[in-house]
Amino acid sequence: MRKVVKMKGFDSTTYTVNDFLEWYERKQLVLSPKFQRRSVWKDVAKSFLIDSILRDKPLPKIFIRQITDIKNRTTIREVVDGQQRLRTIMDFINDGFKVKKVHNKEYGEKYFSQLDEEAQSAILTYKFSVDTLIGVEDSDIMDIFARLNTYTTPLNKQELLNAEFYGYFKQLVYGVSYKYNKFWIDNKIFTEYQTMRMNEVELTADLFIAFIDGIQNRKIVKNYYKKYDDNFDEREMLEERFDEVVSLITRIFGDNLKKSKYKKPALFFAMFLALYNIKYDIKNIDNMQHIEGPLSDKEISKIKTCLDRIEEIINSEDLSKEQLEFVTSISRATSDAESRKIRTKFIVNEIGKALSE
Repeated sequence: MRKVVKMKGFDSTTYTVNDFLEWYERKQLVLSPKFQRRSVWKDVAKSFLIDSILRDKPLPKIFIRQITDIKNRTTIREVVDGQQRLRTIMDFINDGFKVKKVHNKEYGEKYFSQLDEEAQSAILTYKFSVDTLIGVEDSDIMDIFARLNTYTTPLNKQELLNAEFYGYFKQLVYGVSYKYNKFWIDNKIFTEYQTMRMNEVELTADLFIAFIDGIQNRKIVKNYYKKYDDNFDEREMLEERFDEVVSLITRIFGDNLKKSKYKKPALFFAMFLALYNIKYDIKNIDNMQHIEGPLSDKEISKIKTCLDRIEEIINSEDLSKEQLEFVTSISRATSDAESRKIRTKFIVNEIGKALSE
């Protein structure tokens, strides 16, 4: 039977940023032991971290290994996990980069030395949760992280995008999808678990891309995170339009969206864009005649009746060629651009006809 060997010590506590600075200045903090990756963060990622600290948001805990230097009678702390965060903070405190306005309008384009005393104090007194490993060998540390990674769920495509980008498009998509978290869950468009895996962020990104360039294949979504990472002048206008459509959906369905087929993301996407098209163009479809100003109660009633009729078509067997193509598209790959266009065009045409009657 294999012998179980316990580690010598393990301690959990909190330390401030200033604690780490003092250790570093006294050469009692090692940021690059052999089991840590070198710092590779871009300034936009660094800015996002500083903004999180300024807003007092929780950050992942830091792991350090504590070693006693008998000869010099000092305690050395090696950062096992968290060196990129600590390097970023130290770099900012030394005026190595500015906070970006996309992350913080109040302190955007300012170095640490340009912040007011309250903001500087918020950074220096920010507390990290720290696990200290005492008398632990390299092999034990490798084992610890192998075990931690065992319980980590692999990131999906949207989570990978969220981890890679920190700019304007990501902030718009993440902010809007988060704002409507209750909307997604209450209307049963997504479950709580699905929102934890950022499914609603993925849908929101797809909708904004359609606002910009028409209906696209989901495979190219990363291009928009890249293109609008550093600058995105239309973001406020597009967010207002998104809000407008959500309000329209609430006005049409009330509490009944969750009881309809439109709660399914593929149909929701098409219905959302069709309602958007009542007032605004979508580049790669035949647009309906737009309506200026608020919709009347009569127009809302026509739209609701039309959407109800489309639900009946989905359940029907006696279909025209156009209706059959629409119903068939629902069962195809939901992120396929052509299927998305067929679904959206059909609903656009039906609403357009209903409003013109």
